[in-house]
Amino acid sequence: MKRRTDFFVEEAEQQNDDEVYEPPERPDLELLVIGKRAGLSFDEINELTVNDLLKYVNIYIDMETGKRKQRRRMATQADIDAFFA
Repeated sequence: MKRRTDFFVEEAEQQNDDEVYEPPERPDLELLVIGKRAGLSFDEINELTVNDLLKYVNIYIDMETGKRKQRRRMATQADIDAFFA
């Protein structure tokens, strides 16, 4: 049975020295900054759990970078007319 520390040591050894993960000093402030950059107010951030905030930001980033397509909209009458014209 592997101990928890064994897992982290093995994981760190697998990564290059340049890519070793360093946890942020103030994760609470970083979450606020991430939420604000995504266009949320402090009241909206306060309503979300940390997990929901991270999911929201991931979706926001994917949409901004084009990795996730915008949802399809319902066709208007003008769209239907243009299709059959």
